[in-house]
Amino acid sequence: MAHSGNGDSTGSAIPTAGIQTPVASSRTSNIGHRPHLSTTMSYSNNKLDSPSSRSMQETTPITPSSAGQGVSIEQSVRLFKVFEALRNGDTAVIARATKGDDQTRLDGTTILHLAIQCAELPVIEFVLSQQTADVNARDRDGNTPLHLASSLGRTPVVKLLLERQDVNDAATNYQGKTPLDLAKSPEVFQQLQLARSMFIATNVQKVHQLVNKHDYEGLEALLGDEKVQASLDVNGPELATDAATTEAGGTLLHEAARKKDTKLAQLLLLNGADPFRRDRKGKLPQDVTKDDRTRAILKRSPAAAVAQRSIQEKTILGDHAQAPLSEAGPGGKESREMKGYLRKWTNYTSGYKLRWFVLEDGVLSYYKNQDDAGSACRGAINMRIAKLKMDPKDKLLFEIHGKSSVKYNLKANHEVEAKRWFWALNNAIQWAKDEEREETKRQQSENLALKEARKEQAERQHAKDDGGVSGTSHLLPGAALGLSTSASSVIEGTSAYEPSIGDDSMMKGLTRTNTATMEGDLDDDDDFGDDASSYEIRPANRDAFSITAQSAKLQLDLLEQVSAALKREQNAHPDTQISHPTVVQALSSYETAVGNLKGLVLDLLRISRDHEGFWQHRLEREQNVRRLWEDSMARVAEEQEILETRIGESEDKRKRTKRALREALGGHSGISRSASLDASQETQFTIAPELVASAAQAPARTPTLELPKDALANNRKRRPTIAALTNNEVSDDDDEEEEEFFDAVDAGEVEVVDVMPPMSPPAVAVPVAEKGEVPALNVEGDEVALKKQQLEQEIAKSYRGYEDGPRKRLTLDADNRPKVGLWGILKSMIGKDMTKMTLPVSFNEPTSLLYRVVEDLEYTSLLNTAASRPDSTERLVYVAAFAASEYASTIGRVAKPFNPLLGETYEYVRPDLGYRFFIEQVSHHPPVGAAYAESKNWDYYGESAVKSKFYGKSFEFNPLGTWFLRLRPASGGEELYTWKKVTSSVVGIITGNPVVDNYGPMEIKNWTTGEVCLLDFKAKGWKASSAYQVSGKVLDKAGKTRWSMGGRWNDKIYARLTPGYEADVSEGNEKAFLVWEAHPRPTGVPFNLTPFAVTLNDPAPSLLPFLAPTDSRLRPDQRAMEEGEYDFAAREKNRVEEGQRARRKVRESSGKEFEARWFQKARHEVTGEEYWKFGGEYWPIRDAVVSGQSDWKNERLEEIF
Repeated sequence: MAHSGNGDSTGSAIPTAGIQTPVASSRTSNIGHRPHLSTTMSYSNNKLDSPSSRSMQETTPITPSSAGQGVSIEQSVRLFKVFEALRNGDTAVIARATKGDDQTRLDGTTILHLAIQCAELPVIEFVLSQQTADVNARDRDGNTPLHLASSLGRTPVVKLLLERQDVNDAATNYQGKTPLDLAKSPEVFQQLQLARSMFIATNVQKVHQLVNKHDYEGLEALLGDEKVQASLDVNGPELATDAATTEAGGTLLHEAARKKDTKLAQLLLLNGADPFRRDRKGKLPQDVTKDDRTRAILKRSPAAAVAQRSIQEKTILGDHAQAPLSEAGPGGKESREMKGYLRKWTNYTSGYKLRWFVLEDGVLSYYKNQDDAGSACRGAINMRIAKLKMDPKDKLLFEIHGKSSVKYNLKANHEVEAKRWFWALNNAIQWAKDEEREETKRQQSENLALKEARKEQAERQHAKDDGGVSGTSHLLPGAALGLSTSASSVIEGTSAYEPSIGDDSMMKGLTRTNTATMEGDLDDDDDFGDDASSYEIRPANRDAFSITAQSAKLQLDLLEQVSAALKREQNAHPDTQISHPTVVQALSSYETAVGNLKGLVLDLLRISRDHEGFWQHRLEREQNVRRLWEDSMARVAEEQEILETRIGESEDKRKRTKRALREALGGHSGISRSASLDASQETQFTIAPELVASAAQAPARTPTLELPKDALANNRKRRPTIAALTNNEVSDDDDEEEEEFFDAVDAGEVEVVDVMPPMSPPAVAVPVAEKGEVPALNVEGDEVALKKQQLEQEIAKSYRGYEDGPRKRLTLDADNRPKVGLWGILKSMIGKDMTKMTLPVSFNEPTSLLYRVVEDLEYTSLLNTAASRPDSTERLVYVAAFAASEYASTIGRVAKPFNPLLGETYEYVRPDLGYRFFIEQVSHHPPVGAAYAESKNWDYYGESAVKSKFYGKSFEFNPLGTWFLRLRPASGGEELYTWKKVTSSVVGIITGNPVVDNYGPMEIKNWTTGEVCLLDFKAKGWKASSAYQVSGKVLDKAGKTRWSMGGRWNDKIYARLTPGYEADVSEGNEKAFLVWEAHPRPTGVPFNLTPFAVTLNDPAPSLLPFLAPTDSRLRPDQRAMEEGEYDFAAREKNRVEEGQRARRKVRESSGKEFEARWFQKARHEVTGEEYWKFGGEYWPIRDAVVSGQSDWKNERLEEIF
C-alpha cells in the first residue's frame, strides 16, 4: 500500500518542466517514471537498509522546492564533475568517486546509475570493476542499475550486468516493476527473459534435490532468498517430484500431503504455498491424503492460518511485492485472470458438479475438466456484459449473469477461494468495461488523425503539382502510415544551428522541408542523384542516440540543480558577492554545462537528420518496389486471362473439327454407337459458344432435323440408366457426346418449343392465351379456390400507394461517380469480411442489400406457371428455373449495395403481378435480412445471410440461409420446396475488369413428394463457352431421372423429358422446350441496373405517406447516391452508421439485445431448420395507416435514419 502511495506522490512531485528519460511517460503508462537528478539529492544513504527508512521515503511527498533543499552548491558541482568524468572517461575521477568518501559521495544515487544513463560501455565496465560498486543499489525511485539499463534499451549494458553473479534481476522498484517489466526493446526483453528462465530452471533442480534429500533447512534457506521468492512460484507444478503428483498436475504441497510429509507441508505453507490450489482432477491438497494429521495441518495449523491470511491479502489488496503495479492492481492482469475448479449448478438431479473454469482476456470459460481446456469449451461469458452477485446468506455461493438467460450458479470449496474468484471476476468486469471505453476513445482519435493526415496529404500533393518548394513543414508520405512527423524535416546547411535555442531562425531551419527531394517522382532515378547513395549508409545506432539524449537531459537536470543552489545561497546569505569562490565555481560549471548542452543538442539533431534521411529513402524505395510488384501482378493477371481465352477458343475449335470429321466419315455414326458406350452416358446441357457470340444476330430457328425412324429409335435406346448416372469413369469422347443434344439445340438442329410437352394427355385442355403460358388443368377444388380468393383480397389491400405503377428510369441519365482505383483501395483489405469493409461511397450503387433479395422475384411468372402444371415433376422444373433465374440480374452488377441498418425494412407490392413483399434487417454482424413474399399461388420466404471475404483476386459471397417456397397447385393442396443459393464471386479485380460469376451445386427439394432437382452452376473456366453454364436433372422420389435441364443462367434455360433407358420414349420427347428466358437488358442505365431494379427505390409521392419510417426508400445516403450527390451521400452514410454504433452501445450498456420487430426466430415445422418466421403484423398495421385509423408513430419504431 505504501508503495503505490509513493508512486502517486512521486509522480505528482516531478515538475512539469522536468526532464524524463526516453521511455518515461505519464502516470497511466505501464513503464512509469525513471529516476531524475533533480530529485535524487534528498537522501543521504545510497541503499535503504531499514524498513522504517524506506517507509519514510515512500510516504514523504517530494515537491520541487523540497527536492532541492538539501542540495548545496558544492554537491551540484561535485555531481557535475562526476558527470563530466563519466562522459569523458576520466578513470581517475571515477575511481575517487567510487570510494564514497565525504568528498566524492553522491546523495540519492550512485556512480553506476549515472554511468548507465550517460557513459559508454567501457566506462561502465570500469565502474563495475571497482570493489565498492554495488550492482543492486537503489536510487530514490527504487530502481537498480539493471532497471535503468532495461528502461533505456541498452542491450550491451543489460548483458554485462546479467553476467554478474550477485545481480538480482527480479528486484522491484517502488512502483512494483521488475527490469523485465521496463524492457524497452525486444532484445532487452529476450536477454532478461533468458536469464530468468535459466535461473528458474536451476533453482527448480535445486528444489528437487533438496526435497529428495529431505534437506529442509537448505530448502527453507533457498525459498527464503529474495530473488528466489520473486522468480519461483512455490505453487507451480514444475516443483513436484513425485510421478503421481506430476501426472495429476498437482503442486509440491499436493506431494507433501500424498507422502504425509508434515514437515515439508508446514515449510511450504509458511513460504506461500496455497492450500486451495487444485490439481487437474480438481483435488485440493487435503483431498489427496487420508492421514488425519496431515489434513489437520493443511486446515487448522498455524502455518495454514498464515497461508490463508496471505491469500486473503493478495486477493483483496493485490500482490504488490510479487507483481508490477500495472499487473497486480485492481485492473492488473494478475488480479483479473484466474484458473481453477469450482462447483457449477447443473440441474436438480445432479446438483453441483465440479468444473474447470478459466478467466482470461475478459472471458470466463468453463470445461468439464482441466484436460479439456482449449478444446472442448462448454460455455463462456464475456465480462463486458457480465453481472456478478454474491449470495448474502452463503459465502461460498455466487452467481455470474451473461446475455439473456445465461447464468452460472457457482460454489467454492472454501470462503477464501470464493473471495478470490469474486475479486478476480469483479476486476475483470471493471477492466473489460474500461477497455471498451478506451477502445472507443482510441478509434475516435485514430479517425481524427486519419482525417488530418488525408488533409495534409492532399495539401502536399497540391504543392507538389504546383512545382514549388514549400517553406513550411509538411506531412511526409510516411505519416499516413503512422510514422512520426516530428522528425520529418530535412535540415539544409548548418547555419541553422548557430543561434541560441530560443532563436526563431533555428526553429525555421528545423521545419524547412525540401519537397522536391522528398516527394519527387520515384520512377526517375535522376531525382535522387548523389543523395540516394548517402542515405544507403545506416546511421548511428539506437544506443548512441539514447546515450546522447539521456546526457542532454542530465545536463538540464544539472542546470536546474545549480540554479536552485544559487537561489538558496542567495536567500541564506544575501550579502554574498558574485566574486565568492563558491559562486564563481557554480557559474563556471553552469557555463560549461550550457556549452555541453548545446553540443549535445547539435548531436541529437544530426543523428535525427541522419535517421530521417535513411528511413525516408528506405520507405520511398519500398514504395517504388511495391508499385512495381503491383504493376507486374496486374500484367500477369491480364496475360493469364488472355491465355485462358485463347485456350478456350482452341478447345472449342478442336471439338467442332472433330465432330465435323466424324460426321463426314461415319455418316450416321454420330447417332448409332455401341450399347456399352451408351450405358455410361449422362445427358447434360452445353450451349455452343457461337450462340453467345451471335445471339442478337441469330436467324430464325432451323426446322427440325428429319432423321430415319430406325435412327431415332436407335437414338432413343441410347438413353442412360440410373446406374449410368453414377458412373464416374467417363472418357473424353463420352463427355463430348453428352453435350451433343444441346449443341444441336444451339445450332438449330433440334426443335425448340415454348410449351412443356405433357407427360400424359390432360383430361381437359385450356387453350394457350399467349406465348410462354402453359395450359392449366381445371381441377381446382372449391376449397382451394376459396382460399386463393381470400389471399388475393388480402393482398389487394396493400395496393394502395402503388397506383402509379413501377417507374421506368432513374433521375440520372448517366453514371458520373468519381473514378477511384478499385485495386488501390482493396489491396489493403485482403482476407477481410466485405460486409465490415469501409469503402468510399463511390464504390456503392444506390440500392440496398435488401433490394437484392427483392430482385429474386423478377420472374415470379415461373411460379404461377408451376402452380398450373398437373404433374409434380413438371412443377419442379419451373421451380428450379425460378431458383436459377435469381442470378440473371447479377451480370455487370459489381458495385456494392448499401449495408442495411439494423431494423431497416422494405416493402414492395406489384398489383400487376399479384404479390407483395416485405423484408427486415434482423442482424448486423453477421448481416441477416428476413424476407416474406406472398401471392395467391405461392409464399416465398427465407433469410439473406451471407458470409463474404476478399481474397485479393476475387470477392467470394457464400450464402448461408435456406429459402422456402410454399406452392399451391391448381390441383389442390400445398407443396413445400427448399433450396440454398450458390456461391457468387467477383473476379478480375486486379485487371480492373470485374466480372460476376456464380457457381456450385444447388438442390431444390419438394418435401411433400420427395422429388429433387439437382442443378450444377459451373464455374467460369478457360473456355468462353463454359461461362454462365447451368445443368441439372429432376429425380422422382425413387431416384429416377425424369427431366433434364440446361442452359445459361444469364440468358435461357431449356428442358426435355428424360424418362430413362427402359422407358418407352415417344418421338415428341426428343424436343427441347424453353423454360425461361431473361428479360432484355437495355444499355446506358446508370449503375448498370436492370429495369426491375430501377423500380425498387422509387419515392412515389402517393406511396411515401404510407411507408414505415424504417423503410429503405427513406434512407438519406442511398437517396443522395441515386440523385448524384456523392459528397452528401458520403456524409450521410457516416452519420447514419455512427448513429447505429451509438444505439448499439446504449443497448450494451443497459444489457439489452436488439429484437426484430416483424420477425421471430422459430424452427420450421417440416424441415426442422431454424429460420425467421414472419409475424404477419406489418400489413394489417399498414392497412390501418392507409385508412387513417392508426399512425406509424404509435408503433414506436427506432429512428434509424
